[in-house]
Amino acid sequence: WGRDELKPLSRSCSDWIHMGLTIIDALDSLWIMDMKEEFNKARDWIANSLDFNQDKQVSFFESTIRITGGLLSAFELSGDRMLLDKAIQVQESLNEAFKKTATGLPISSINLVTGAGETPGWTGNNLILAEIATNSLEFHKLTQHSRDPTFSRLTEHVTEFLDTMDTGGMTKGLYPTLINPSTGTKASNKVSVGGMGDSWFEYELKTWILLAKTNKRYRRMYLESIEAIRERMVGELKNGNKYISTLDGVFKSGKMEHLACFLPGTLALGVHHGVARDGAEANAHMDLANGLMDLCYQMYTMTPSKLAPDSVNVRSGYMRADGMEFRLRPESVESIFYMWRTTHDQKYREMAWNIFVSIDTHCKVEGVGHASLVDVNHPTQKGDRMESFWLAETLKYIYLTFEDDAHINIDEWVFNTEAHPFRVISSEEDLQYIYNALTPSS
Repeated sequence: WGRDELKPLSRSCSDWIHMGLTIIDALDSLWIMDMKEEFNKARDWIANSLDFNQDKQVSFFESTIRITGGLLSAFELSGDRMLLDKAIQVQESLNEAFKKTATGLPISSINLVTGAGETPGWTGNNLILAEIATNSLEFHKLTQHSRDPTFSRLTEHVTEFLDTMDTGGMTKGLYPTLINPSTGTKASNKVSVGGMGDSWFEYELKTWILLAKTNKRYRRMYLESIEAIRERMVGELKNGNKYISTLDGVFKSGKMEHLACFLPGTLALGVHHGVARDGAEANAHMDLANGLMDLCYQMYTMTPSKLAPDSVNVRSGYMRADGMEFRLRPESVESIFYMWRTTHDQKYREMAWNIFVSIDTHCKVEGVGHASLVDVNHPTQKGDRMESFWLAETLKYIYLTFEDDAHINIDEWVFNTEAHPFRVISSEEDLQYIYNALTPSS
């Protein structure tokens, strides 16, 4: 209790954020599922025991989407001001990350006591696209509730940077996965809708929705990105199924990650909200959503466990499992949730139920929780980790697929990349305050 993550096989725990990660990540799930007794117990731990004075390097990105995002969402659902105060407190400390680079982009990790920042050696000390750019939902929400314009100004600086960045000949709407923190130039030719890039493309659309569809920049950037993804990153298997591959320069890698399976749901959400400029564009987005959703579900049905590998190889024109681990990931059920809410085709509820049954059959550790699988082809081999997104995202999206549309209505709420729902900012006064905080160019 109070540790970051459960290790279900050894019945122990581990820490990497050092801030009660599973409790905070699961907080809004407890509220949404009407588990108020458990919610109140978690709330009391946050009020009395949560300590942000961590003399350790913590991930700016993961802490923002999971800790700040979880606290903000739980505040908006419950109205408990203590949760908002905690969200503001932790993000103010995390925002020291913006002061550690010459470009004003947030550094990868930050020590919440000393303010020292670090970049990961494995990236060549470069910044990761998804890590610098996935904060606009959280920051505009913080400005709305705190009336501190700093949050909106910081995230707008990142958006302005990306919108005007010289990507070195990349198709407009595509962005490099790695960026030099000192010069702001691209440090990689790789483009990914999976790891290192995914949530930025998601936030282009969702920030437009959060700001009541008033911000033309986010809409334009999202449409540019989807057009470029369709043109450069989508391929077809020999059976006609669509896939989306990482791009390395001008070449598709021939690999599709489970992480990229968020995209069909995002496409469907965008069409639902009227982001497309005309009917033809909307149809093109839904065609891609349907094709990718079919393939993402087939990643589950193709294995003996009926659970998806972490990635598939599509180089030969056929799909075969590549990264064999199943980590309780949410991206496919996230898209299934959106496809259900926007089409009400019963097949999506059947998909969600089948995936849930497979997870419960092969990943459950009786009396403890659920574990990852080492190899989806050999489901008896479990891994000793239950990542917090299992409770924050995967279970939440499955649960909501079987709930009424009015329960967390997607016209009134926007989910952050960790599945923490935020209310659409519809108040004219709140929107004006946020826009007053932004740079004139927005």
